[in-house]
Amino acid sequence: MDARNFCTARQISPCRGAARGGKVWRAGQTIPADGRRPCTQHRAPQLKETLVQHFFWRRLVAIGGLCGALSAGAAPVAELVVGQSLPLSGEQAALGRQLRLGADLWFAHVNATGGIQGTAIRHVVLDDAFDPASVVRNTRQLVQQEQVSVLMGYPQAQGVRPVLAQKLLAASGVPLLGPATGVGWLREPVHPQVFPVRAGQTGEAEHLAGHLATLGARRIAMVHAADEDGLGAVDALRAALTRKGLTLAGAATLGLEGPDAAVTALRALRPEAIVLMAPTRHVAAFAKAYRGTGETAQLLSFARADHQEVLAQVGSTVARGMGFTQVVPYPYGGARPLVREYRALLATYGPMDAAPSYAGFEAFIATKVLVEALRRAGGTTWTPGRVATALEQLGTLDLGGFVVRYGRGERQGGRYVDFTVLGSEGQLLR
Repeated sequence: MDARNFCTARQISPCRGAARGGKVWRAGQTIPADGRRPCTQHRAPQLKETLVQHFFWRRLVAIGGLCGALSAGAAPVAELVVGQSLPLSGEQAALGRQLRLGADLWFAHVNATGGIQGTAIRHVVLDDAFDPASVVRNTRQLVQQEQVSVLMGYPQAQGVRPVLAQKLLAASGVPLLGPATGVGWLREPVHPQVFPVRAGQTGEAEHLAGHLATLGARRIAMVHAADEDGLGAVDALRAALTRKGLTLAGAATLGLEGPDAAVTALRALRPEAIVLMAPTRHVAAFAKAYRGTGETAQLLSFARADHQEVLAQVGSTVARGMGFTQVVPYPYGGARPLVREYRALLATYGPMDAAPSYAGFEAFIATKVLVEALRRAGGTTWTPGRVATALEQLGTLDLGGFVVRYGRGERQGGRYVDFTVLGSEGQLLR
């Protein structure tokens, strides 16, 4: 690995690869002054001034001193290759960008301060547009061509399942850390190469059921996406309500055709509270349509939906009073050392207009878990097997406000769940 590649660390220009059929976000290539990189297969389109471009240039300045040391003749630095398949285009692009930025913050800081015992981190991110087939294709490329030592942050269960079914992890030994989904089958039974960081849907459902019991709600319904995350959440909520002496009166599916059928079905049930489990855009569309009929049932959502995006899409009048579970601590302020560190590094390495987010903070936490596990294990050369062993032997780790634990046969990671509500002016209340 030469000084130039370590300096650039992450390249961000898109290129359509004929074999892959999707955008490729590559690492370790120099960006010309005009922000464009020629492609050997196609002409790269002119890039817009994006969040990630701002981030890249700020990070390039921040690690300039270390780059200078390498170019001055220092010994080449070993590298740890970390791979991610994320939705950087399509309707889930905002989620993908936040997950990517959160991870990049800690990786940039680690590289700028000497790496992991001298080992630099190279972060390779491929765009899957939230398409399960693309997730599989990207994973195969990351494992076989990029030769990653660890994968991180896959945000869709329906993409992870075929990756596991096709034994892409088992055959390569590459672990998957911090998938950004709470589905139960990723936790029980334990998959030896999957290391969740966030709490699962069972923990979120328990929190929601407890809140509904406190409110005194008796007639409870659910609206969910017709995918792995949505269907798993129905079972988790039904079981949690039963443990509280409550029942689920009914459920409706949110499909691509829009929210109207679900609104009609839910109005017929006349619920006092409705729990939602769907991507942000679908949650926002349902909330707007449902409130448009004059109905006033309490609306609560699993952490899959981003409260900021919901608020932006429907406005404060519709969003007022909506509740959201959260699987990482409040990232917008407070005394937790972990939150202060995240916010400080966001100001240092992030784009000028960057704001904290729950998704970004979740990815930031996962990268800290990875780096700390490797530091505790010692060494400078990281094969997939060594990374998996380091994670399994991590034991209990308190990051300063968020605790994870791994061990032999133990993969749950964190169990943190919080509940937040949007106030009358769009502020998030806890």
